[in-house]
Amino acid sequence: MKTQVRVPMNGIMIYLLLLLLAGLLSACQKSNDSFSLMSEQTTFKQSTEIVPRKIDILWVIDNSGSMENSQANIANNFRSFIEKFQQKNYDFQIGVTTTDAYTAYYSNNNNLSKLRSGAQIGEFPTVYSDSGVTLITRDTPNIEATFLTNIKQGIFGNGDERAFMSMQHTLQNPLNAAFKRPGSYLAIIIVSDEEDFSHNDISGYYPSENYNDPKMYPVQNYVNFLDALTESTSTVRNYSVSSIYIPDAACLTQLQAGFAKKISTRYPKLSELTGGVKASLCGNFADSLQLISDTVLDLASVFPLGREPIAETILVTVNGTVVPQNATNGWTYDSATNSISFRGAAVPPADANISITFDPKTIKQ
Repeated sequence: MKTQVRVPMNGIMIYLLLLLLAGLLSACQKSNDSFSLMSEQTTFKQSTEIVPRKIDILWVIDNSGSMENSQANIANNFRSFIEKFQQKNYDFQIGVTTTDAYTAYYSNNNNLSKLRSGAQIGEFPTVYSDSGVTLITRDTPNIEATFLTNIKQGIFGNGDERAFMSMQHTLQNPLNAAFKRPGSYLAIIIVSDEEDFSHNDISGYYPSENYNDPKMYPVQNYVNFLDALTESTSTVRNYSVSSIYIPDAACLTQLQAGFAKKISTRYPKLSELTGGVKASLCGNFADSLQLISDTVLDLASVFPLGREPIAETILVTVNGTVVPQNATNGWTYDSATNSISFRGAAVPPADANISITFDPKTIKQ
């Protein structure tokens, strides 16, 4: 005879509750295929802390016989160029070379494309001016006086001006190795009242009209060189080339006195291809130099994001203050390069605490 065991009703209820609790605990255990149900803001928001870049500035100065006044105009208006760099305490370096530095290539003498700290400024008797400083930095004493000496490269240079070749050989010269720093933004500024005649032999070459002559090195060659030097890509350019030159017949007529000068087509083309400024030798030098300065600071203040954001969630702060989204004096987002750029008065100082916060479009795998 079987013996039946009766379980009290309250015992059954306790047993069922225990089974239910065990199931719930099992469901809460995280597997490799599960997703957290925490809030999106907590889980997915990304914050990027950034530091303004170092800036290396190379001036390529025409030192031929017709350039004395233009060199003086650059020197006299240098304050318009350097003021914001100093106000924002950017880590900058300034070097000077000339449009005849390319002769180092043909003479196998690297001293000819070494950054300049002085020049011959008088012929009879021969007089030299030398600051003794080849790299001007934010810590250089008497920075304006030093730049004034360095930029006045005299008028006894080679009349076969090859700014592009000179730029390249100066940047490749091991004697100038301290100039281009890893990760810095490179700003090149060319000042000339001639055309660039970079070509493949030592003889002087002055085509009257055909600047596409096959003897001339294509402008694109120098874009390719600078792309490689600065590790730039099709979407992120780490340099620019600005030019101050003769843009038209009216300016040529205004300046034409005593020396042959030429309207340039190659300088503005390189500036257009690299995002630099095109300015006239007949323009207001203070305005031109300020525009170049502002553009360099804008271009150096571009910060790529690690992930693609939901654009409307981007929040930018500098030293704890929210910066507005504004194309003139604020920040902008470029979806093509997935980067944030600062503009105008919003360009942050070098020691700023900059934060860019956003919600990414996709969950990070």
